[in-house]
Amino acid sequence: MNCLLVTIAIGEKYLREYNNLFYESQKKYALKNGYDFKVITEFLDKTIQDKDSISFNKILVCNQEWSNNYDFIIFIDADILININSPPIHNYIDYEGLIGIIDEYSQPSKERRLKIQKKMGWEVSAVDYYKLCDLDIQTDMVFNSGVLVLQPKIHADFLQKIYNKYVNQSKNHYRGFHFEQSCIGYELQKNNLYKVIDNRFNAVWSLTKLDNIENITLNKYFNDNYFIHFAGHTDFDKLKNIKQKLAF
Repeated sequence: MNCLLVTIAIGEKYLREYNNLFYESQKKYALKNGYDFKVITEFLDKTIQDKDSISFNKILVCNQEWSNNYDFIIFIDADILININSPPIHNYIDYEGLIGIIDEYSQPSKERRLKIQKKMGWEVSAVDYYKLCDLDIQTDMVFNSGVLVLQPKIHADFLQKIYNKYVNQSKNHYRGFHFEQSCIGYELQKNNLYKVIDNRFNAVWSLTKLDNIENITLNKYFNDNYFIHFAGHTDFDKLKNIKQKLAF
């Protein structure tokens, strides 16, 4: 199996932050598992180079001249720190030709997540989450697009259609990156093209931190998970102090 781990870091400040905090862990994981590794630093679509459309470029990684060299392309956000003890993601489960993604609404658990939503004054259902972007779907899942397990030979056309359908609406959209995430999650569910994967492959630290009833430390959370997502710049100042357990 030929696999690629790829991320996007566009903009001098963002790239510098990525290189300082996240690059090494992602590179080491790729090397350990025999994956190629790529950091994209320029827009893949040269015709639309608006800052609001940056995150939409993630669904173009299956449509590049190099894409068909791979059986799997694993896209990962540039604010994800990888635990080197993590297993290879491309064969962790049988993806059955589907796109691997996590259900963020099950973090830390479905019950605790609802409490977080109410506490923060956010929408209180997955249906309402998608409605904020004028997307109508009956579901109890909200997909986090920070990690996508893709098979370019199968998914390239589908992902290109999502990009073409929504990217122009992303400019100045009041939902910011949530618009991109909503569009991807909506289309995956509408087309039944998803495979929900283990939450440890996209563990969102800020959610546990908001309702940390077990008083889990960042260090323990990191070592208990595989890909730890520090969305919203949560605790960036503490990342250098994480002590990783050695694998035995």
